[in-house]
This record gives sequence, structure tokens and C-alpha cells, in this order.
Amino acid sequence: MRSAVSGEAHAAPSGVDVVQGLALVRAPARVGVHGKFLSLDGRRFHVRGATYGSFAPRSDGELVPEPARVRGDFAAMRAAGLNTVRTYTLPPEDVLDAAAEAGLQLIVGLHYDDWRAESSPGRRARRRIRDAGLGAVDAALARCADRENVLALAVGNEVPGDLVRLHGARSVERVLAELCREVRAGGLLATYVNYPTTEYLHVDDQDVACFNVFLEHPEALERYLRHLQIVAGPLPLLVTELGLAAGVHGEAEQADSLAWQLRTVEDAGCAGATVFSWTDEWAVAGKPVDGWGFGLTDAERRPKPALDVVRGWTRSGVRDLRRDWPAISVVVCARNEEALIGRCLASLERCDYPDLEVIVCDDGSADRTLELARSSPFRVLALEHGGLSAARNAGLAAATGEIVAYLDADAEAHPEWPYRLALAFDADNVAAAGGTNLTPLDAPFVERAIAEAPGAPIHVLATDDRAEHVPGCNMAFRRAALEEIGGFDPIHRAAGDDVDVCWKLLDRGYEIAFSAAAQVDHDRPESVRSYLRQQRSYGRSERVLRSRHRHRFNGFGQARWSGSIYGGPRLLPSLLRPIVYHGPMGLAPFQKVHRRRGEHVLTYASASLPLVPPLAALGLLAPLSAWFLVAPAVAVAWVVAYAAAIAAAVRPGRTEPQPLRFRLLVAALHVAQPIVRTWGRLRAEPAEPVPANDSWHGERAHWLDELRASLAREGRAVVPGGPHDDWDLSVSAGPFLRCRLTTAVVWNWTPLQRTTWRVRPALVAAVAAAVALTLLLPLEGALVAGAVALIAVREAVVVQRAIGRTLQATTERATVSAGE
Repeated sequence: MRSAVSGEAHAAPSGVDVVQGLALVRAPARVGVHGKFLSLDGRRFHVRGATYGSFAPRSDGELVPEPARVRGDFAAMRAAGLNTVRTYTLPPEDVLDAAAEAGLQLIVGLHYDDWRAESSPGRRARRRIRDAGLGAVDAALARCADRENVLALAVGNEVPGDLVRLHGARSVERVLAELCREVRAGGLLATYVNYPTTEYLHVDDQDVACFNVFLEHPEALERYLRHLQIVAGPLPLLVTELGLAAGVHGEAEQADSLAWQLRTVEDAGCAGATVFSWTDEWAVAGKPVDGWGFGLTDAERRPKPALDVVRGWTRSGVRDLRRDWPAISVVVCARNEEALIGRCLASLERCDYPDLEVIVCDDGSADRTLELARSSPFRVLALEHGGLSAARNAGLAAATGEIVAYLDADAEAHPEWPYRLALAFDADNVAAAGGTNLTPLDAPFVERAIAEAPGAPIHVLATDDRAEHVPGCNMAFRRAALEEIGGFDPIHRAAGDDVDVCWKLLDRGYEIAFSAAAQVDHDRPESVRSYLRQQRSYGRSERVLRSRHRHRFNGFGQARWSGSIYGGPRLLPSLLRPIVYHGPMGLAPFQKVHRRRGEHVLTYASASLPLVPPLAALGLLAPLSAWFLVAPAVAVAWVVAYAAAIAAAVRPGRTEPQPLRFRLLVAALHVAQPIVRTWGRLRAEPAEPVPANDSWHGERAHWLDELRASLAREGRAVVPGGPHDDWDLSVSAGPFLRCRLTTAVVWNWTPLQRTTWRVRPALVAAVAAAVALTLLLPLEGALVAGAVALIAVREAVVVQRAIGRTLQATTERATVSAGE
């Protein structure tokens, strides 16, 4: 992170000087959000809190205890190590003062007449709810905006699932999103506290994803929190209610249950939790609730055994999740990265992982990258320029750790990154793992826009914690498994090697894990030109991958993912509404979102959506002379409409100084990226197939090698078939046609053959140009069409004759060799 994030932080009272090491520094202003975690004064702020209330009205009508009791409660919380209190109503000034005095952060809940107060759905009901909510937000901002220890405002809490279905999920989402925007405009963090029955609600403009979760079995809670990490996306996940009722299960079981619940929260990489609740004193609608006993203390504030569990939790960290941690070797590959490698290596220095080895592989840099790397405390390998895969293999060969992690030189690791990767290797058959890639907080304008564009390094998830692919900027492998597949293929010099390795591991039956909390900051290309050059390079790498993994690509040359894309901008949400399991008559307690394989079509590098309709319009309308001028207009209108939809769907950050320019640039990148990436795929030369095993190289293989060499000597372009092709050689003599040759050999070296012809993209373009020219200049267009036809015929004749000659010559030589 560009602002260092390390260790843990607790809030100090506003404006009070605190001692940190030997320096006297001012207490930080507010808790902020960075990726999946919260931070305070440049260090991680881990929410360790308890809920407070709701209570019966006191003497002045406020729904909190008397001031003296509040100060005593908050002092006891702080003494137990807690740093956060969650309230369900807007607290009065004396409660805010008491929290500041105790050094406690507050998550303030807003109470107003919401959907529970409306008898029928509709626009008027939505308007009344919105107005009531905005009134509550205004009152809260007036009281809390200047309070630096107010962590966030919660604009709602558990809107019942049947009411959401009655009023419509979209309607509820819009109101909550508008309230969140109002909170953020007031300078505070905004959130909505959800629960499993309405998990599918997607509230835009909130800063933290909060969920109340009560589950009584460790495996169930572990699975569900991992699922919620995916639901939360790039936001921190905060568990705002958990616990067990001592009045039902007993105090000892409450303590035991809370111990594994809090440990599971830590293991899942959550931003923290607020335990329900601090005390058994509890009231709903002004009436006391008895018999539950969720409190860490009873109604008279006598501690229960669960409070000792919480004390231990407040003193623990991620390092305490395991007694023994596997050795990790981090490999940083760099070429001409002098501007960024310093921050990358500094972030690794801040990691306190117990057994961490860092190896920097300089891939023949021509700037000061090598010099800067050698000034760090890490091991440095000075390599000749051989490409990214070769550098990664050099790091693998030098690594000594059980796990080998790869971090790009333009990325910065969170201090918990090695721990989170190690925790992801939770089964023996997990051979690889990866985590979340974030845009740096202080990224410049163009980089922020590129972060919203398609084609970035992505995670493809098969389940909530298993992936089909993790990108190379943040990935780790068991060293033995990576060596088993031969490391990285050196044919990938710039990109694609991560996909290749992941697919090889999956083909061997291994699994790839995903940990949302294993986050890094990854710089995006610094200019539009660099971004488009990167996308062209990615297109070329896809062509190489296709020759290696033919079964994983479709006919358009795009990867066939069976999972769903994690992260990325939410575009055209009306077309991508999730499929929700509500249960019969909406009675399911966990109403989950079902992910669909095609949901990434609008967010990933898909050339078909922006390009196919315009090309179809040109193809259908261009031959009709009366529509010749209309066809381009239809194509342009489609592209403009597509860009407008993208611009409308993009959500600039609340601090974005130029939101309109930001939207326009993101829309332009969405139009340009598929074109450039497709061009890279079409222009790239297919890779050589993986050579056959050297232990077997029979006579037919020798004959095919000679046949290929003979055709090449005649000046023909020859490409050998891959492992999934039903042809042996692809032969061409020009830009328009390609002949695929399939051969077989019977006794006495009698060759059998089949030739099939394929049209190359250049011929399609030439024919389209000739047709268009014919509509304007019939004579000239006819001449061009005739020339194209003659060239294609000539190519076919030349290739057919060359194949005949070489087949005859190589067969004669093979027959003589067999006779000898």
C-alpha cells in the first residue's frame, strides 16, 4: 500500500497525543477503508467490538442507560480490549462524549420509519421511506460529522426478507443507496447491515459490507463467511452480530461457541466483528427482553465466561491462527521497474511472517532496477533478458520455501498477505492460491479509469474459495507441484504463463484456492497507450494459450471459463440481475445468489458484444445501395449506445474530481479494448505444439517432420497441428487461404491424405471491401473483386501442387529408408 498498513491499531481519543515508539504523533482523524481491511493512521484497524442496546427509554427519553452507567460500560469495554461499539439508534451527546473519553469507535445505527411502517408498496411508499431516511441521516450528520471516533453510519438493519420481496429488491436497494450517498457526502463511512435472508441485496455506494450471522456449527460458519467475502466483493466484510444465547445454552457453551466463532471470523479474513451483545439488558420497542442472555455481562454488568474469551480475542492476531507456518519464498520479477520496485520491496519488509524468503529476479533491466533491488535486504538474481517466464523459473530454482509466491514489481503486499496465502493451502490437493488485486489509493486519474476497464488480471472462481485461474501479480504455489509440471513455459515472454500453469495444475487433478483477504495493490498501466499495448499483448498470449489448451477455448478464440469472474465493475446491472434462491414462498433462511457462467460477458474482454451488431448491420445493409449510408450510421449508433450504457453504469469514487470525464474515458476504453485485444489474437502467430515425448519418435513422426521441412523450403508457411487438432499441417501461400492437411500411412509407405480449406480473415475483409466499392464504383469494384478471386485461386493451386510434390518426394525417401 502506498500508505503503509501494518500491525493493528486502536482508536485514541480525538485530538490527544499518543506515544508511538520514540516519536510523539497526533492521533489519527478517522478510520478509513482500504480493500478488504480498515486502517487507522496507516495501520490496520481490526474491529473488535460489542453491540450496545437497544435499551428501554431513560429519564430523558433517550434509548440508552443513564450517563454514569454508559461511562462505566465503556470503560469496562476498553479494559477488556474492545475498540468499537455498535449502537442501534442515534446516541445522544453524552454517549458520544463517553465513547471518545474511552477511546472507542462507534458504528451508529439509524432508526426511522422504513418498510415496516408501510402497508403497501409503490412509489409513494418508497418516497416516504426515502424522506424519512434522509431526515435521519441529516440528524446523524449534524450530531456526528465532527466526531472523529464515529467509524460509520448504518442506514438500515435487517429489512425483513418478505418486505423486501413485497416492495421489490430494486426499490429497497435504490433507497438504501441514496441514503449511503448522503452519508458519504457528509464525510462519514456508510453501510447497511444485512443478514442471510436478504443476502442478494446489492447496495451501491456503501463503504463496508456488514452482516449479522448466527450459526451454531463451525463448518457452516466457515463456509458462509467465505461465501460472504465473495458477496462483499472489494469491500471489507464486517460481522456486526454473532454470539450464542447463554439463557438457552448455558454460559459455558456460550463461551466455547464464541471462541470458535471469533476464530473463524479471523480465519476468513474479515475486517472484524462486534459481538452481540455487551449486556443482557436489552429492550425492543421499549419493552425489556428476558431469557436470552446474549450478553458478555449480565444485566447487572457481572462478567460471564464469554468475556474472558473476548479478552483473549482482542490480544490475538493473524499470526496466532496457527502454531507452525510453512516457509514461503516470495519471487519478485522485474524489468525496468525503477519507479515502482522500491515500494514493492518496502511492502515486503513490513511483513512479519515468521519464515519469509524474498528473491528479486532482474530480467536484464536497462535502468536502475537492479541497483535499487541490491540496496534492499533481499537476495537478488541478475539475469539476462529472457522474458517473464524465464525469470519466474529462475526464482523457482533459487527458492527454498515449501510455498513459492509471486508478486509483480509494480504491486505492494499487505502485511498479512503471506499469512493469508498460507492459510489458503487448507488441503493437500491445493497446489496454488491467489488473492485480491486492488488499485492503489493514490492512483492517478488514468490508472483509476483503466481499473474500471475490461481486460485486467482477473480471478475466475469455480466456488467461493476455489478458482480456475489466479493472476500472476498475486499467486502462490506448492513448490513441489510447480516443479512437477516443469515450471513456467518460456514461450510466454510477457503474459499468459499464469493461465497456462493454472490449467496444467487443474488438468492434473489439483485445486487452486482463493483468499479474498490475501490482497495486494497493483498499479495499472500509466497511460491509455500503455493499456492498449498491454491488451494487444494479452491477445497474442491467448493465441499461444489456445495452441496449448485447445479444449479451453471457444470458436472466437476466447477462454471458456466454467466459473464466474470475481471483481470488476458492475456494468448494465439490469441485464445481470442475480438468480436468487428464495425457498418455497420465500421462507428460506439463507437466500443465496446463484452465480451464472455468463455474468462476465460485459466485464471481461468480449469482442462480440460491441462489434457483432455493427458488423452484422454493415453486412446485411451494405449490399442494398439505398441503405448504404444508413448501415454505417446504425453501426456507429450501436457503439455509441453501448458506450453510453457503460458510462451510466460506472460508479466514480466519492473523491473523484472529474466524474464526467472519468465516465467518458472508461466508456471509450470499453469500446477500444475488445478491438485491440482481438487484433492481437488475429495477428499473433500460433505457437509450436508441445513436442512429443523424446522416448518415442516413430517413423511417421520423422516423415511428418521431413514433409513439413520440404514445404517450408518451397517457401510455404507451415504450422503443425496441436494436441487437440484433427489435422497434421496447416499450409498457406498467401494472405487469403489456408489448407489443412491430414495424413495417414499404410503398408509400403503408401500415403493417404485429406485436404480441407479455411478462409483467412484477410479474404473476408477483401471481399467486404470489394462489395462496398462496387456500390460506389461498379467497374472498379468488379475489377477488385476479380483480382481477389484470382489471388485466392492462385494460392489454392500453388498450395495443392506444393503438397503433391512434397508428398511424393518424402514418401519416396521414406520408402528407400524403410527398405534399407
